[in-house]
Amino acid sequence: MSSFLPPSRVSLPLLACLAWMALPGLAQAKDTDSNALGFKAYEKGDYKKAHGLFEKALKQNPDNAYARLNRARTTTLLNKGKEEVGTFDYCDYGSNWIFRALADLSRAVELDRAVVLPKIDEDAKGLKALKARSEYKKWRKAVSVLAGEAGGAEKVIRESPEWLFQAPRDIPVFITLKPDKKIIESRPPEDEKPAGQWSLKGEQLMFTPEKGKPAAWKVITEKYAFNEGQDFFFELQLVPVDAETSASGWLSGPLRMGPLEGDCE
Repeated sequence: MSSFLPPSRVSLPLLACLAWMALPGLAQAKDTDSNALGFKAYEKGDYKKAHGLFEKALKQNPDNAYARLNRARTTTLLNKGKEEVGTFDYCDYGSNWIFRALADLSRAVELDRAVVLPKIDEDAKGLKALKARSEYKKWRKAVSVLAGEAGGAEKVIRESPEWLFQAPRDIPVFITLKPDKKIIESRPPEDEKPAGQWSLKGEQLMFTPEKGKPAAWKVITEKYAFNEGQDFFFELQLVPVDAETSASGWLSGPLRMGPLEGDCE
């Protein structure tokens, strides 16, 4: 008599589970399919359908860098021009399509910068309206520092004269680095006033205030979080290399320059 016993019905779910585990790529299939189907709809010009599929892909896998990039494209295409309507609330981060698209691009760059960033730079269709905006251009400068691109911080500083300092519950201070190396400080609605001199030393910025010692500053890329910390976009910051406890006001840093324009604090 054979000692072989056929598998019971109870073991079938276990066998199915083992078969699923043996196929590591299968668990990602739905996610990949949603993004791929969305891209097909996108190429056909059905942006609304594509957007829904990209959102489905991100619900299944929030770390899908390609779906992030693609959703930024359809967010732009479906919402461009709305910022020109009188009812548009620029400071409503959840409804501002510019910030939503930049948040997806920021997360995509964070997840797979080497692959995603060239695709962003080459895009002339989905991101066209976003790329025309100053918010995107400032965001791209922040990404250039993050990626360590040619020219680096020195190029960014030379091309970025306007910076913002804003302490909690305080009036914003605007710092301008003039071509003649003067630092101009302005607090609306007051007039501008000189605040010192600036110079470049390699990739460091040297500030010599009207009163005080010269100090070295550096440019870095940081995240600006919004929607209660659920989203972010990249921005540039100027920060003192050696923070002095005696420094006050804008000399304590950081100075910010990023997609957010205006006072939304």
